[in-house]
Amino acid sequence: MKKKTNFLTRKKTTAFFAIISAIAGFSFLNKSITGNIILSDAYSFDLISLIGLLLILCSVILGIYSIKKK
Repeated sequence: MKKKTNFLTRKKTTAFFAIISAIAGFSFLNKSITGNIILSDAYSFDLISLIGLLLILCSVILGIYSIKKK
């Protein structure tokens, strides 16, 4: 269990997850990639865009953590 904990707290690993979550977040925000362009006028609340924003927020938090980590 300690090996997993050490792996997840490494600077390279958190930076990798930050990049992946940023890419996924921006792809969820782009409606033409995810196919939700058809539903854009039907619903005022879009759950997919909210997921994209949360992924971008996680990316920012992980990026700051990996930069500040010694």
